[in-house]
Amino acid sequence: MDSAQKPSKAIIAAQNSAARARADFFDDNNRQITQAELDRLPDPHELLPSIATLIVEVISGARPVDHLAAIVSDQVYEKLRARQIIKARADAAAGIPKLVPKFSVTRVHTESPALGIIESVVLLSSKARTRAVTIRLEPIHSRWRATNVSVL
Repeated sequence: MDSAQKPSKAIIAAQNSAARARADFFDDNNRQITQAELDRLPDPHELLPSIATLIVEVISGARPVDHLAAIVSDQVYEKLRARQIIKARADAAAGIPKLVPKFSVTRVHTESPALGIIESVVLLSSKARTRAVTIRLEPIHSRWRATNVSVL
């Protein structure tokens, strides 16, 4: 390839800069939040027991996953929806009716590894067992959203 066909370093740098700008525009995770923005959000510690309860109800099939759409990220929503479909099919094949789990929140532990990040463990207890629900909250579009969830 001769030098007439090669783009100059300036053109390559401009193209890379434009690509980064487009990526930054669509990437919510790349933006740094300020303390003032965090202060305008509701207290995340009050949301955690409710989110954990909703998640266990969705997984058990007692609540539709659509009830969580506003408070979880798209990835968490899809993960829960897939898990709920698998559970519903297995229960239908076995003839198991939908049961509403009865449990209480026994403990909530939270940590903040970085500004605007809340990582928590919520313990839910019933007569038969205790479950731990881990939730990572991040501020996305001026609201707290669960970006990672696990039920142990």
